[in-house]
Amino acid sequence: MYKTLIVDDRDIFLIELERLKVWGEISGFEVAGKASNGSQAIDLLKNNEYDLVLTDIRMPIIDGLQLLREIKKDNLCSCVVIISEYSEFNYARQGIVLGAFDYLVKPAAEESLLQVLQRAGNFLKETQNQKLTSGYVSENNDWIYPAAEEKNIFNYIKNRDFSAVQLFGSTAENLYLALSDNIIKADIIIKKLYHNLIKAVYEEFKWLGNFIGINYFEEVDFLHDGDTDTFKEFYMRKLNYLIRFIVKFQPDTQDDNIRHICEYILNNPEDDLKLKVIAEKFFINNTYLSNSFPAKTGIHFNDYVTMVKMTRAEYLFKSTNLKTYEIGFQIGYRDLNYFMKQFKKIYGLSPSEFRNTDYTDYQI
Repeated sequence: MYKTLIVDDRDIFLIELERLKVWGEISGFEVAGKASNGSQAIDLLKNNEYDLVLTDIRMPIIDGLQLLREIKKDNLCSCVVIISEYSEFNYARQGIVLGAFDYLVKPAAEESLLQVLQRAGNFLKETQNQKLTSGYVSENNDWIYPAAEEKNIFNYIKNRDFSAVQLFGSTAENLYLALSDNIIKADIIIKKLYHNLIKAVYEEFKWLGNFIGINYFEEVDFLHDGDTDTFKEFYMRKLNYLIRFIVKFQPDTQDDNIRHICEYILNNPEDDLKLKVIAEKFFINNTYLSNSFPAKTGIHFNDYVTMVKMTRAEYLFKSTNLKTYEIGFQIGYRDLNYFMKQFKKIYGLSPSEFRNTDYTDYQI
């Protein structure tokens, strides 16, 4: 039985939700906890295991959107459904972009809640089986997942083709038109499309995880008013950034040796990557590698390695509490001053200055 935490600042709604005849064997979900605001919910989530959170949006202390951010940030629950009144339409849409699985209109009808619980149950089963979700289609076919478009967009990204961004934009636009009577459902499908693309790209280019945490592409780094174009442009900007990152770090070359060397460096950014070491590893003459690398990639070998190592350092500065000398040592620099000099050369800031600066995007 999946455990559910319901969150609302009004007791009457908590009671009504719990009384609906959807809990138990009929859905596979049970009410395992209740909270009257986001702060109480976070405390419960940190001390108990829940499979699903049903939360109101408008609450004191910590509202539903803030609660959703905290849940996603700390991975407190894999499935969150938001509940909103019709007047809170834009807040509900923001919740979808922040990572809510679905939404319900308040007061929740028994049939609507049961349908959401059934979809959530399917999602949780697939998550437990470690399968990629590819969107959900309801029994009456009013959820239309663009599987063909997803495949085409992914292939464009795989081939470093920025046409992927425009195709994503047109696909999103078509979904909004097709579901103009239920924009939030369109939001959910588009969010799923984007999410699936990011996961597929990280599977294809496994080295990406050495430089950008996948959560970066799920983080909403702006405040918006729920405008359709704003949602679409957010996803398009992130996809454009992702392709530019891939293009910069994995040059498109027909030379198999150079391609394999780049892949090795990207997969092992903390190793000893001196030209001599790499040449010996790949059974290539030093001089040949030194001359052919810039000819095939447009960047000198040592500059490429420095770029890769500094980007790895950037990731470590953002994702760990390691000290500057520890990061320098970890990525292969025994001379701390030289490491700091190289870092400042690329970022224009010393490591300590960089760490105290609120950078959202990674350097490209």
